[in-house]
Amino acid sequence: MRAALGVLLLAFALGARAAGAPYFIESEFQPARAYVGEEVTLRLRLLRAPGVPYGVLRPPRLGDAAEVMPFGPLRTATVRRAGVDYEVRERAYLVVPRRAGELVLPGPELDGPLLRARQYRGAVRGAPRVLEVRSPRDTAGEAWLPARRVTLEESWSRDPDALTAGAPVVRTLTLRVAGVSGDRLPRLEMAAPPGVRAHHEPDDFRSRYLDGGVEGRRVQRVVLMPLEEGEIGLAALGIAWWDVAVDAPRTATLPGRVLRVGAALAPAAPPLAPAPASPLHLLRAFAFALLALGALALWAHLRGQLRREARQRLRAACRRGDAAAAHEALKDWWQAAMRNEPAPRLLRMGEGWDALARAQLAALDAALYGGRAWEGRAFWRAVRPWLRAKAVRAVPKPALPTLFRLQARYAASAAASPPR
Repeated sequence: MRAALGVLLLAFALGARAAGAPYFIESEFQPARAYVGEEVTLRLRLLRAPGVPYGVLRPPRLGDAAEVMPFGPLRTATVRRAGVDYEVRERAYLVVPRRAGELVLPGPELDGPLLRARQYRGAVRGAPRVLEVRSPRDTAGEAWLPARRVTLEESWSRDPDALTAGAPVVRTLTLRVAGVSGDRLPRLEMAAPPGVRAHHEPDDFRSRYLDGGVEGRRVQRVVLMPLEEGEIGLAALGIAWWDVAVDAPRTATLPGRVLRVGAALAPAAPPLAPAPASPLHLLRAFAFALLALGALALWAHLRGQLRREARQRLRAACRRGDAAAAHEALKDWWQAAMRNEPAPRLLRMGEGWDALARAQLAALDAALYGGRAWEGRAFWRAVRPWLRAKAVRAVPKPALPTLFRLQARYAASAAASPPR
């Protein structure tokens, strides 16, 4: 890592504009040409000579043309040029363009004492940079997923070749994508075959920021209950993606498999009746229940406050027609309403909403990533009924029979152990 950073800093120094200058400001996109939705690394660097006052570079300003987030720690190093040792401070950002065309980065601006030092007055901005953004390719109706690498894996809570009728098993599907954050990954559609009941648990989204870029992960857990003995076939799963390294379409696949289900086990003998609890145990249980109810009430109040604040910010953004701010407020509302579950993509956020609200979510998505006009007031009128406290519970979830629900909990807890 240190050797690679040294080579990079040497390249920066060789590109400096003049030997002996007090400081240089540099910026670059990696790569310089990308697709809509593709991850791009933006690096901003300040090279400062000895004795020059301290300075920093302001974060990039790209408006609603792209998503921008800091990436990795601040890097510092020293490089020697023409007998002068320059201190290098580099900050990296992840940039995800939202629409095709030229994405112009204004020259990075200085801040701090160096900006106000009269003896060093001069270029307080670096040179502007342009990122060429290409339109998404035709993916035959599949979700557009530009990435560097995609893997699809599965694991089972029990051996799928030795299942029992009436006993649930948890199948865990894991999608890993290099170059796309977890909240932007598409959902895998798994239909339950005949003779099996299926219950989909809430998806888990994660993002890791590594030296090479972001790696997103989406985990889907499906509780399967075979209803009768025999062999049950599961269809193959696949997800189409675009390999930005070779500029070609690819498909990550998970082959189909056959579940072998044995006959149901005989019911176990009923448990013995428990001994009656003592008054002291009842008093302790009552006190614990009161504490739990108080904590639950406080948590519900705080969560409701976060939802209300997010709705207010969303309403203000809709009134002024700010699509990017509306998107951020909507994600904050989702996390508060869904118990800190990471916000999914806009179109999935409207599952269970009416057609008008889903159409407005699609319009917001088109405004963010397609550069189309957006009517904020119409959006607010359509989604406002679904942002109220009671509307959160209106998002449908598959219902389970009581016995299935209890068995699913047991199977989900068993899934935490290493799969066979």
